[in-house]
Amino acid sequence: MSPQVSLPPRLGVHVLADVTDVADPSAFEPEFLVAAFRDALHEAGTTVRRTLVEEFTPHGLSVMVVLAESHASLHTWPERRTMLIDAFTCGPVSPLPVVEKFAAKLGPCRVETTQVDRGVAG
Repeated sequence: MSPQVSLPPRLGVHVLADVTDVADPSAFEPEFLVAAFRDALHEAGTTVRRTLVEEFTPHGLSVMVVLAESHASLHTWPERRTMLIDAFTCGPVSPLPVVEKFAAKLGPCRVETTQVDRGVAG
């Protein structure tokens, strides 16, 4: 008789965050955003593998990051003082600190998060 394997209750956690009312217009500068997002990812304990940055005309930025733990993305709308974050991690690293650490670097803003367990064992 083979031993029964215990599966984790979920495969990962997905956090969606709406960051609105960003008070400081300089928080939307591309160099600052990319560095702040990558720093927040490192500080939260993730391992960054690849980063793709796309700037839009007349304004706006998307940052897609492949993590050893899964992925994270950041999309901006400076004209609306808004940023949207999508962070998904597998294993012991939670994506919520990514959002918290990133938002702390922006200065005054409002953050609303939704957390979803993914791949929940049935």
